[in-house]
Amino acid sequence: MLHYLKAAFWVRRHIPPLGGVPVNGLAVACFAILGLGHPAFWLIGLGLETAFLAALSTNARFQRLVDAEAHLQLDNDAGDKRRALINQLPPEPRARLDALDSKCQRALDLKRKQDVEEYLVDSDRDSLEKLTWLYLRLLTGQQYLLSQESQTTERKLRDQTAAIQRELHAGNLAPSLRESKTATLRILEKRLENLERREQALKEIDSDLTRIEAQVDLAVENASLSGQSEAVSSNITLVSHLLDPELFGDSQRAIADLDRTYGPPPAARETA
Repeated sequence: MLHYLKAAFWVRRHIPPLGGVPVNGLAVACFAILGLGHPAFWLIGLGLETAFLAALSTNARFQRLVDAEAHLQLDNDAGDKRRALINQLPPEPRARLDALDSKCQRALDLKRKQDVEEYLVDSDRDSLEKLTWLYLRLLTGQQYLLSQESQTTERKLRDQTAAIQRELHAGNLAPSLRESKTATLRILEKRLENLERREQALKEIDSDLTRIEAQVDLAVENASLSGQSEAVSSNITLVSHLLDPELFGDSQRAIADLDRTYGPPPAARETA
């Protein structure tokens, strides 16, 4: 409710040639100035402002408008972060992602040509967007594992692990500090474990990339069949265990933010 009140307070009206003007904020400022001449204006302004905010912030249409603007801003932020991740990719994986995007667009275009209901097209678009996000996520992880940065990180993790182990063996830590360092050690050891199995992880990632490509190819084939209205599924079981944002180097914050936007990645399938 607080964000609706905030939006209501700063509501803007377009006034040529001034553009968007925060009319309510200006009205509050005017009553504040008038109150310096006579305190009654403060009481009048307070009453009018309370009534205005209560009426507007609880209005269902206004709330839908605020939610739509917030969603649009979220989409814009997510789009900027995705583009930044794409720009960090070398030419070959970027071309691979472009090819997948083109197939996704073709699947949607074919659905529209068959006069499929728009809500079904929107559902397929969401599913394909999640698949392309997962694809980009895997490509980013793949490039990090192939980079010199990951090898440098591995050495740093080993040094940090050894230092914490020495502190724990010293035996002079307070219980709360020992518990914290023990938890940190487990995290570092897990990260090391993933980096040490780099070659296996790269094979698993490549398998997952191929699987997503096959999923999108199937979507294109289904969309090309007359009368075929099967929905695109974004549910896919991964082989790769490279799902922790901490394993993406400098991109880890963007990865974590986009995971919140598109939903968490699916759990990896346990392999023997």
